[in-house]
Amino acid sequence: MNSKERRPRQMGLNIGSASIIMLFAVLSLTVLAALSLLSANSQYALAKRSADAVADYYAADCEAARIYERVAAGDYSGIEAYEDTGVAYYRYSVEINPRSALEVVLTAGDGRRPHIVSWRVTETDAWIPDDSLDLWGGADE
Repeated sequence: MNSKERRPRQMGLNIGSASIIMLFAVLSLTVLAALSLLSANSQYALAKRSADAVADYYAADCEAARIYERVAAGDYSGIEAYEDTGVAYYRYSVEINPRSALEVVLTAGDGRRPHIVSWRVTETDAWIPDDSLDLWGGADE
């Protein structure tokens, strides 16, 4: 065989180790990008729900402060009054969302402004336990 003669080249698919590593890297990056996108979407939804909850709370807080100023001016209309151990209390609540409300309890105070006894978030939904499971009572029947 002459050095100038060429051997016929074999035709076929030659996949080297570099190509396999590149394919694995691209596949891994694609999966990680998809997971990152899903994570970012869920984080955005959580942040939006949190921002909505905070906005609802502060809207209710602002309304409760307006009612407090009205009571401080002497207008007790629409305010529940009750007495406990000789002390007069005034109570009102402002809805935050369908499941919770901002409840405020006041006393007469020092004559100029009502004293705030309580300013708190309360749950308005009644908790109903799930009794649908037929559990074993511990004794043979």
